[in-house]
Order: sequence, then structure tokens, then C-alpha cells
Amino acid sequence: MWHRHPVFTRSHLLSVAVTAFLLVACLDIPDTPEPKNTASHVTVYSVQKGNSDSTSLKIHPENPATLKAEVRPKDLESELRFSWYRDTLLGEGASFKIPAYPEEDEIPNRLVVKDSEGNSVSSDFEITVNSPPTFTEDFFPAQGDTLYGTTHTPFTFSWKAYDNEDASLDYILELDTTLYYVGALEKIQQSGLQSGTHLFLVIVKDSEGDTDTLPPVKFYVVDTLEAKK
Repeated sequence: MWHRHPVFTRSHLLSVAVTAFLLVACLDIPDTPEPKNTASHVTVYSVQKGNSDSTSLKIHPENPATLKAEVRPKDLESELRFSWYRDTLLGEGASFKIPAYPEEDEIPNRLVVKDSEGNSVSSDFEITVNSPPTFTEDFFPAQGDTLYGTTHTPFTFSWKAYDNEDASLDYILELDTTLYYVGALEKIQQSGLQSGTHLFLVIVKDSEGDTDTLPPVKFYVVDTLEAKK
């Protein structure tokens, strides 16, 4: 007579039970906890004379400026350590003050933020120090000048601006209500002006986008042909 034998031996059943237990145990193990007091992102922006800049990070040398760090999540700021570097450590804290007319080694270019556990996040940046262009008093016609001619007379308009960093500047001339993009020119001649009161002003822009504006100049044109009648 044939006898049926169990398919699974006692040792095989024990192996299956252990494997099932391990699988259940793996499902119960929690994920690795995320650090709760670590900044995930840091942004540096500059503040000068009340104006904030987080894109070009540009400051003017003639005024003090402040660099500020913004972290996410924001509510962690008080629990973090901020270190400002340029080759060596320049200062600590969520903000850093840059003096007027700073030397290069007084301006940081790296920020490191650490938590109490030693986790850190850093940001490398570059501060642009740029002086805006400035118009001189050398312009023509002067305020209140009277020009004599006709609508065919080419009247001269001239101006001058200087910039500590740029040798060549871009100008826009506004004559009455018409704009003329004149590039680097500092003198043009324009005809077609009718007898009467006119205004002109000039806008200058340097390579960093800083500008200055020559205040509107009022001048007068007297038609010499009309005057002879």
C-alpha cells in the first residue's frame, strides 16, 4: 500500500515562516527620517538705500550695502549658523554689511549655512560693484537759450557724461516728444524745429544698466525769416 508523505517538511515550514516574518518586519520599518532643522535652500540678496536686488546682486560703491540670507523653510533662521566667506571667513550672521567704497577682499562671494547637527547648504554668488554714469554741466543748448534760424537750419545739440567703469556709454535724446537712439554720440545736429518753445533731455545708460538723466532743458527757436518780415 502506498503511503502519502507531507509535501513540506518541518524544516521547510520553518524557513517559510521566517521569510514571512522578515517581509512583515521590513514593511513596518519606517523610512529614514528627514532632518527637520536643516535649510533646503538659501538665497542671497543685497539691500542698498532701501532697494533689494536678488538677481544681478549689484551695488553702488558710494553707499554702504547689506547682504541678507533667506532660507527655506523661513522659520529655521534662528536655529541656523550663517558664515560669509571670501577665501577666508569674513563674518557670521544672517546679514553682512559692506562698507562704502569697499575693497574686493571685503566683499564675500560664498555663504555657508549649518544646522546644529552639522548639516550644511551653501551658495556661491558674485557682487557687482558699479558706479552709475553722471552728466556734466557741459551741454548745449543751455537752459533758456534762444536759437535763431529756420526749419532748414541744423541746430547743434551736445552733452557729456562720465562713468568710472565704462569708457563708452549709450545715449537717448528726447527732443520735444520724439526719442532718438544715438548710441555713443555726444553731439548731433537736428533741423525741422518750428519757431517757439522746445524741450530736450538726454538719458545715459552704462553696460550694467545704470542710468542718469539730464533734466529737461527749455530753449526757444526764433525763425529769422519771420523776424525780417
